[in-house]
This record gives sequence, structure tokens and C-alpha cells, in this order.
Amino acid sequence: MNWPLLVYPAIFLLLVLLPAPVIGRYIYWLMEHPSFKGESVLLKLCGIREHSDKTWRSYLISLLLLNLIGCVVLLVMLMCQKFLPFNPSHIPGMSFPMALNTAISFVTNTNWQSYNGATALSAFSQMVGLTVQNFLSAASGIAVAIVLFRSLKRRTQGCETTLGLFGQDLIRICFGLLLPLSFILALILVSQGVPQTFHSLIQIHSIDSSSIQHLTLGPVASQEAIKQIGTNGGGYYGANSAYPLENPTAFTNWLEMISILLIPAALVCTYGEYIGNRKHSFTILVSMSVLLVLGLGVSLWQQTANDPALLHLSSSSGLWEGIESRFGVVLSTIWGTATSAASNGSVNAMLDSFSPFAGMVALMNILSGEVIFGGVGSGIYGMLLFVILTVFLCGLMVGHTPTYLGKPLSLDVMKWVILTMLIMPVGVLLLGGLSICLPDISQVIGVSGPHGLTRLLYAYASTSGNNGSAFGGFNAANSLQEYLLSVAMILGRYGMMIPVLIIAGHFVNAKHIAVGAGEFPIHGPLFSFLLMSCIVLIGMLAFLPVLILGPIAEFLQGVM
Repeated sequence: MNWPLLVYPAIFLLLVLLPAPVIGRYIYWLMEHPSFKGESVLLKLCGIREHSDKTWRSYLISLLLLNLIGCVVLLVMLMCQKFLPFNPSHIPGMSFPMALNTAISFVTNTNWQSYNGATALSAFSQMVGLTVQNFLSAASGIAVAIVLFRSLKRRTQGCETTLGLFGQDLIRICFGLLLPLSFILALILVSQGVPQTFHSLIQIHSIDSSSIQHLTLGPVASQEAIKQIGTNGGGYYGANSAYPLENPTAFTNWLEMISILLIPAALVCTYGEYIGNRKHSFTILVSMSVLLVLGLGVSLWQQTANDPALLHLSSSSGLWEGIESRFGVVLSTIWGTATSAASNGSVNAMLDSFSPFAGMVALMNILSGEVIFGGVGSGIYGMLLFVILTVFLCGLMVGHTPTYLGKPLSLDVMKWVILTMLIMPVGVLLLGGLSICLPDISQVIGVSGPHGLTRLLYAYASTSGNNGSAFGGFNAANSLQEYLLSVAMILGRYGMMIPVLIIAGHFVNAKHIAVGAGEFPIHGPLFSFLLMSCIVLIGMLAFLPVLILGPIAEFLQGVM
């Protein structure tokens, strides 16, 4: 019996879910406890008044301004890095299209990389530019989720000022959550051999001493830690977590893999603390876990199957092309499923080499809106939009005016919910369809037929879903693609964030309605089934035609 096939997924799921309630309750305490002296000092240094306006509008403006300033600063830094310190290799500045794409990518928590970090970026750009944005983009997503939680927590009308202060929330998330977890993870990674140094370049001799190679080092562990904790995914090196200096041992592989889903799972429990209904949050967590396990099961079934064309060469099971031999097929498949279920673009194997169905599972995880745990903050608020839609449909079916946690689901609220459901189709089908009409598309996707379409589809799903992973054969350095993919990243990030904050504004000002005896229950197996059905039917089936032309057609080609 193939024990890793059964044991590894079970261990992975347990290690993700068991800490979730503890971390979730800590996040609730962190965000709602009275401010401390050090926090007040930081707020003053940042020019933020503790008694400022706390409406959703002021929150949104503050968030957008921070993101815009961060994007401009990072853009200039990347283009001018040859003049900045910690650049012993004299790496030139990026071109404007690539720098713009990279800046937008890291500000939006997408971390799409159309370059090799070891050769295209200096240590200064990696450390001061990318790593800082890894913290800020992750914190921004969590902050928006917290605002939605607070709006649903309120039981009185007209308490808009209780939504919070963006600067205060950002400081608490960065210094109270992301920084401590990243610091601990970075120390463990350093102990396992991940570099953390200001020495950017060393010379090493080959095994036979016939040649000298130059090895790029730098502050790798610090970026690697927040890359996983903040579901960012942007690697210090081009091969990402398949590279030995980013992921040197089996222990670091497990640790990084678990870190991807640690906070997304915990935030579901945080939501239960806010609304005072742990049964409901547990139902959401179970729904996410079931969808993850179903996708993982299909991927493992495909990836561990024997390739009939290679049976005469080897008796070993599994599809090993593009798999890092240090980790094997099972762990690489778990990582591929986890990273696409979250908005984390890190990889420890080549997704382009996955079997058609395993690649389709990763694709569908993103096309769902990345609500199967999803990114830090963005996953839970994306899932809550599906929860609201499910409650609305169930309310109509049982003949009650739809309400959720005592908040009426008004026409205005549902308009914004439906709008968010259109973000992924517009980003993938419209922008991807426009891209496929370009004259140089064959050079971009690199191969004709269903697999080429899958590469293109995955690229626009990954950017629109703020994931950042890619099928390796896609030429992301094409200038036109960099502009189109930048639009997709902006659409995917702010096309969700802005409606969520507007919905929070509606909820916090809505008159609370007492839950009646005839209300549809929002916990238990029935609601979980209806929620998962809503995600599949609305979140995924819009893409069925292109899935048939892409990965499904590729699978049929292989069996016929």
C-alpha cells in the first residue's frame, strides 16, 4: 500500500486545522483589545489620529492611498535599482512594463513574477521593495476582512464609526500577527540552511574543481517566511520553493506548505468569534476543507497513476516529470493543490508538467474565486460573499425575506454581491479572450492545442484571482501581456475589496432584525452542501466551455 498517499494528506489537513481556533481567537483579541502605548506612538509617527473618521469610505480611501503610494515607490525602486545599494552584480533597472507589472503584482498580493529574482533583482529591491509589500498587501487583505466581520457583529443601527481605523488595523496586523509568525518561521528556515545574509554573491567550486560558479545569496529567509505566511508566493529565486536555498529539507517543505493555509484557516475561526456563532464558522471551515480534499483526491489519483507510455522504462508509480525528487509526487501534489486553493503563487514542482486533470484542479481552485481557504483576508471575505448569496437564495425558496445574522439582504447589497461574481469571468474570459486574439500569442503560450489554451487560461485566472502561480511555458515577459495581466491583477484585487467595504457600510447601518423560528439554519450539513453547490454552480461552471477546450480536451487526447 502507498502509505504516503493516505497519511500525508491527512497529516497536512490536521496541521492546518488544529491551530486554527487558537490563532483565530488570538486575531480577534489582537484586533479588538484597547490600544497600547507603543501603538499610539506608531500612529503618531505615521500622522494618524486615533479619533479620525471610521466610516467605510475613509477606510477605503486610506487603503487605496497606501496601495497607490506603495506601487509608485516600488515601481521607481525597480527601475532605478542599479543606483541603489546592495547590488554587487550591478543588475540594471527593470524596463517600465516589467517594473509596472511587478509593482502591481506585489501590491495586490498576487506576486506574479515574469523574471528570475536571482538575476533580475538586487538584494535591496528584494528586501526593501518586495518583502515590505508582502507585509502590507497581506495586512490590507486581513484588514478588509476584519471590517466585514465588524459590520456583521453590530446589532444597533447607525454605528458606522465602529468599522475601525485602517492605519490602526494595519499596525496591529503587521506587528501583532504577521511579523511574529514570520520571525519564528524565518529563524527555523535559517536553522535548516536557508540564507539570511547581506552577502549577495559568493563563488563556489564545482565538484571536480574544473570551474567556478557564482551563487546568489541575500536575505532569503525573511522573504520566504512572509511569502508563505502572507499567502504572497513570490520567490527570491526563479525556481521558487523547488530551489534548495528556498526550501532545503523535507522539514522546511512541510513547514512552508502548512504556512500557506495557516492564517486563512484561522480567520474563519476569527469570524466565528466576531459574530458569536462558532457553529456557523465551523460549517464554513468544513465546507472549505471538503472542497480542498475533493480536489486533492482527484489530483493525487491522476498524479500517482502510471503513465502507460513509460511502463517499459520504469516500474515506479506516478508522473515524475517536473517533480522535485527531494519531495516526490505526493508532497508536490499537495503543495500544488494548497497553493492554488490560497492566493499563494509559490510552487515546489512545475504545474505545467502536471497531468491534465491535476492541472485543472489547480485551475478550478482559482476560478472558484479562491474561496477554498483562499488568501489571507481575501479568502474569507470572498467565501462570505458566497455565504450571503446562498442565504439569499435559500431565503427566497422558503418564502422569507432574506436576512443574514439579523442583517437584511437588501437589493443594494445583493447588487454588489453579484458584481463580485463577475470579476473572475471578466478577468479570465474577457481579458484572456482579448489576449488570444493578439498576433504573437503563439510565442506567448509556446505550444498549440489544448495545453496552450490551458496555459493562457491559467495565467489570467492566476492574475485575476491574485494567485501568482503559472504554467511554466507561458511567456510572461511579453510587454503586451505584462500590461494586460496588470489590468487583471488590479481588477481581481480591487474589484473585490471595494464592493466588500461598501457591503460592510450597508450592514453596519442596517437595522437589526431578530432571527425568527422559520429562518433557514446557517450551520450543519445541509447548509454546507448548499454553500458548496453554490460555489461550484456559480463560481466554476461559467468556465466550463473553456475547460472543455483546454484541460478536458488534453485529457481526452491522452486516452484516445
